[in-house]
Amino acid sequence: MIALKLDIDTRRGMEEGLPRLLELLKARGARASVFFSYGPDESGKAVKRVFTRKGFLKKMFRSNAARLYGFKTMLYGTLLPAPLVASALPELVLRTCGEGHETGVHAWSHVRWQDDLDAMSPVEIMCELGQAVAAHKRITGEQPAAFAAPAWKINRKALDELAKYPWKYVSLARGTAMALPSLLGTSAPFPEIPTTLPTLDEILAWDGMNAAGALEYLAKAPQKGRLNVYTLHSEAEGLAYLGFFGELLKRWRQAGFQLSTLSDTLAGMDISKLPRAEIRDGMLPGRGGKVAVICRVGATEV
Repeated sequence: MIALKLDIDTRRGMEEGLPRLLELLKARGARASVFFSYGPDESGKAVKRVFTRKGFLKKMFRSNAARLYGFKTMLYGTLLPAPLVASALPELVLRTCGEGHETGVHAWSHVRWQDDLDAMSPVEIMCELGQAVAAHKRITGEQPAAFAAPAWKINRKALDELAKYPWKYVSLARGTAMALPSLLGTSAPFPEIPTTLPTLDEILAWDGMNAAGALEYLAKAPQKGRLNVYTLHSEAEGLAYLGFFGELLKRWRQAGFQLSTLSDTLAGMDISKLPRAEIRDGMLPGRGGKVAVICRVGATEV
């Protein structure tokens, strides 16, 4: 099994990329877990990462960020007003649910969580989560089942706030297997399902890599009998790399993999028997800045 995790970060990704991905997933008979950013698209503010995150500028050049996000998106929240993402397009959230995909919360302001989480107070984090959860419930009529951390950024304050919600699972970190997450003394009662495969933008930032090489790498990366979670983005696989992703899904199908949701990886599992594991910061090839990594011994087979 390969679990598909789709993150919606921007208004363009929501408005243009998501519908194209929904059509492709339907054509391929695949289901995904879709995580929505509900609040403002403040992508223009991300320019400060050039000065605060080692490797960020190199990644932007190698992955051709202007092509992925579009010039207009790169001005939102600075020279252009920040439009709402999923809250402004409830019909697309409902379409996603109606077509059999799992839906969850990614963020209120994706950029704020990614860039300012460590400086935010518990009350500010509570408000960010609360606004996103309320928007999801307002549109779907249901409590969101899952949360996926923007840019795999998490800290103890945020895990404390997350623990107040009845999540079926969370996806906060990078790693190889499921666990019950802990961070600096805070332990959560829900399982962590990490992203196990590198993302397309990371691979494209590797030295000497191009789209053809990325396709070959990803086509062969999943392993049978192990947890395989691939995170895609509506701004990349839904737009400039839609054809790439269609071919990747075809290759995975030909290799005998089922393409499904993160929840499906929990089927038949006794959550209480998952090991407790610590989340800590780590670096990944091709990604600018640190991300959360789930650290444990052993592996959970799926």
